[in-house]
Order: sequence, then C-alpha cells, then structure tokens
Amino acid sequence: MSLSVQAADTRTRRVQGQFEVLLRHLLFRFLHNELVTTDDDETKRAMQMAYAVGLPGMVVALILVIAYHPFPPQQPRTFWGQSEDHYLYVMYAFVAMGAATVYEWDLLFPDFLDVFVLSVMPVEERRLFLARVLALAIFLGLVLLGTNILGIICFPIAVGPPHMGRLLVAHAVAVLTSGSFAAVSLLALQGVLLNMLGERIFRRITPLLQGAAILALLTLLFLFPLIADSLQALLTSGDRAVIWFPPFWFLGIYEQVLRGQTVPPVFRELAWHGWWGLLWMTACVGITYPVAYRRKVRQTIEGGAAIKNASYVAGRMQWLLHRTLLRKPAERAIFHFISQTILRSQRQRVMLAMYAGLGVALMLPAVLGLRIGGGHVRVIVLASGVAAAIPVVAFWAVAGLHAVLRSSVDRRGTWLFYTIIGRPRAEHFAGTRIWLTLWASGISVLMVLVLRAFVPSAGIVLMGQVLVALGVAVVVSDVFLFFVRRIPFTHQRKSAVHDLPMAVLRYLILFPLFARLVAEYLQRVRWSGWVLAEVVLGFLAVHGAMVGANSWFLGESTLETPPNKEDEFPQTLGLTS
Repeated sequence: MSLSVQAADTRTRRVQGQFEVLLRHLLFRFLHNELVTTDDDETKRAMQMAYAVGLPGMVVALILVIAYHPFPPQQPRTFWGQSEDHYLYVMYAFVAMGAATVYEWDLLFPDFLDVFVLSVMPVEERRLFLARVLALAIFLGLVLLGTNILGIICFPIAVGPPHMGRLLVAHAVAVLTSGSFAAVSLLALQGVLLNMLGERIFRRITPLLQGAAILALLTLLFLFPLIADSLQALLTSGDRAVIWFPPFWFLGIYEQVLRGQTVPPVFRELAWHGWWGLLWMTACVGITYPVAYRRKVRQTIEGGAAIKNASYVAGRMQWLLHRTLLRKPAERAIFHFISQTILRSQRQRVMLAMYAGLGVALMLPAVLGLRIGGGHVRVIVLASGVAAAIPVVAFWAVAGLHAVLRSSVDRRGTWLFYTIIGRPRAEHFAGTRIWLTLWASGISVLMVLVLRAFVPSAGIVLMGQVLVALGVAVVVSDVFLFFVRRIPFTHQRKSAVHDLPMAVLRYLILFPLFARLVAEYLQRVRWSGWVLAEVVLGFLAVHGAMVGANSWFLGESTLETPPNKEDEFPQTLGLTS
C-alpha cells in the first residue's frame, strides 16, 4: 500500500511481542536459506520441493488400489504383502524426515549470523533459546505432517473397509513416530558430537557427517525392493541383527496398533524397541541440546584456531600436479580456486552429499545380495555387480561434481574475474576439466578397488576394470563440460522450461542406456594384453576428439558471445531498475 493509504487506515494493529518476532524470524530462516532457495525463485523452489516430497504417499496409494481391489475379484492381499506396503510408508517417512533434518543441519544450532546479530540485542538468552527450540519443533512438525498427510489420508481410503478407521490410526502413529525418530536421532548425534569434539572439529567433519547421513537414507530408499521381497524371510529368520534395524521397529508399531494381540510375536518385539528407541533418543536430545547450544554460542564468539598449513604430502602432490597437468598459471588458478571453494557453502556440501548418496544407493542394489539361512542374514557382494557399478559411480560422480560447480556461492564478487582475466579463455576451462576429471577418476578407481577387495579376481581383470573406470570417468567429464562457458561458482543459473525434458533425457534415458552398454561389455569381454591396449587406445581417441572439438567450439563461441549483463557488477552495483 502507498503511504497515503497507510496513513488513512484507522484500524488498530496487533502489536507483536518480542518472543513472537523472534519465533517468526527463526521460522523464516528455516524456510528461506541458501540451500532451499535462490536469489530469484525462492517461493517456486520451496513449493517444488514440498510437492516432490509430499506426493509419493498419494501416488503409491493410488497404485495400490488395484492390489486391494482387483477386478475381477481375486484372493485378498496376504498378510506379508500388506506388511510390505506398510513398510514402504514407514521407511519413506524415516527417509524424508532424515533428509529434511540434514538439509537444515547448519540451522539446528545458532550460526554465526545468529550469534553476532541476535545475541547483542536486548533479548534474554533464555528467551532466545526457547524461541529457537520452539521454531525448530514447529518446523520439524510441519515437515513431518506435510510429507505424510497425503499418505495418511489416501492409503486407508485405497484399502477400504472393514477396518479403515483402525488402519488410519495405525498408519498415522507409525509414520509419525518413524519420522520423529529419524529427526531426533540426527539431533542427538549433532548434540553429542558438539559436546564431545567442540565446534572447530565438528565443523570440519560436518561434510562427512552430512554425506554419510544422506548416503544411509538414500541407500535405505533404493534397497526397498530387495528388503521388501525378503521381508518375511528376514523377520522370521531369528537373526538378532534384523531386530536392531530401526525402520522395522516402526513397522512393528504399525502392525501392533492395527492387529492388536493377533500380530506375530516378532512384531511385538519390534514395536517395543521402537517405543523405547524413540523415548531414549528424545531424552538424549533433551539432555545434550541445551549444553551443545551454549557451547556452540561460546565457541562461535571466541572463534576457532588458525588453520594449519598444508601437510608435506599435500605439498608434494601439488608440486607434482604443477609439473605435469597444471603447467599454465591460469589452469593452476582455477584448479585451486575450485578446491578452496567447493566446501565453503552449505549448498555445495549438501549437493555433494546428495549426489554421493544417490550414486552409491543406485549402485548397491546391483552389487549386494542377501543370503538367509540357519538363523542368520548375510550381506554378500555379487561378482556380477562390480561391472554394473563402474558406469553408475563414474556417471554420478561426474554429474554431482558438475552440478556443484555450476551452483553459485556469492555472485557479488564475480566482477573481479572480468577485471583480472576478462573473458574466460581455454586455459581457464582446462583447469575446470582437469579438476573434475581427476576427482571423478579417483572416485571410480577407488570404488573398483574396494569392491574387488570383497570379490577377488585375476590381476588382468582388475587392471581392465580399473582402465575402464578411468576411461569412462574421463569421457563422461568431457561430455558434461563440453558446453561450459563460465568460471565455476560465479554464475547463477536460472531454471528454464527446457530443463525438465533435458533432465529426463539425460538421467532417465541416456544414463540407463549408457550404464547397460558398459556393464554388458565388461561382462562379455575376455581380458588380455591386446584387449587392454584396445581399451586404452579407444578411450584416448575419444578423449582427444572431444578435447579438440571443445577447443574449436570455444574459439568460435567465446569471441562472439556478449557478456552477461547480470554479471556486470561494477557498473550496476547490484541494483536493478
């Protein structure tokens, strides 16, 4: 409203108290941070994420209508078939709430901005603490309800009578307790580690913790078909390891609330573990969170110790890179700029964790198998799965690192690149290609060595798989970087209409086809010295052709393409008309 309209408004407005203002501010920070939103489309991005996470519960219920109401009428769905459906919902609630907690990892406790802005205001420390606790509880409660409400409503309707009311109660209790346990477990983990290690060490291991958490959650999600197919055998095997699997605890709560005393004894034991596990984790949060909160505030004010210089081994590695791959100053500058920037922002850390978890989670169903018998459950590594894992890990390593390099950190400083180097040249893009290729190749080769430690093979087979992993990583890196025309972290890429079809083509069509072709080749080939030479020469030829074509394309495009006006920071000072 204009100032004149506001002056003419005689309505009395409710005055917000200090605690309410604090609470609204902290809730706003949970919903509008650098990870969830961007500069220009924060509302759209938040809504897209909410839809993506909330819709599966309804979609699965619609699919299951056919299973519970077949036409023509057939034998009703078995007890274990229904348990598989229930397990899907409690597992999804566990994964969704765990992922949401990891996403807000840096805001679960006060950060630098909170300490140096809010703590200097005339606000009681106790009031500030209570406002953060209440904001955290409201946020997690809204996420828990929002991600599961469609499933809670739609699944009992899909199943139908005669016990629809009891099914609604059992479904709501099970999924809400499952999601709550995931959230409080991560909160308890963060509180315990902050109290034990301190802020400085905890901040250094945060990327590893986030990556491990996302990896575990996505692995749990993608292993659902394997676990669901073996659910009856697992729960009746008598192995104690099965009893200590948290998602099964809330499946036990589901079945116990739904079926009462008629449920098999294993579900009663699982439900007992679920209730006590949730109680103990909640108590752990209640004890550790206030202490960790106070300690984090104090250590944030005091500051951390100075960062030590690079180790001797890192120095020698850097010297070797400068003498071999990074012979030009521009290549070295971009290479080290990427290395020093990639873990500075929460967005980059979580993106790395997501892609790492997604790649490993997609790989594990083809690599792992379950052997059940004799009262024990054993996880085995399949020899045929190594061949299927190579293209999956190489592709997702490149895709993840490439996506992180395309995300911006702080565009206000990008004018410095135009001032110093002008328009990016081929050697600047070469530094990006070398960095991405080295890391993708290292990750792919390490994966092959780790898997082969569990499935030994002949030396020539191992050498061939290592060479294929290297070649695939190099070629996929060339493909992803072919059209790159920006220095990493300096350009905010806006979403467009054509992004979704290209993503579908890349990840749902080209990636499965590529992975299948590489896996079939590795399974058919008979390794020998000549075959190894052919593989090396083939990858070198493809890589040379890609680099040559990319150099020609750079020479043609960078001279004719005008600079992006949105990045002309010195002229516009970040102001828009």
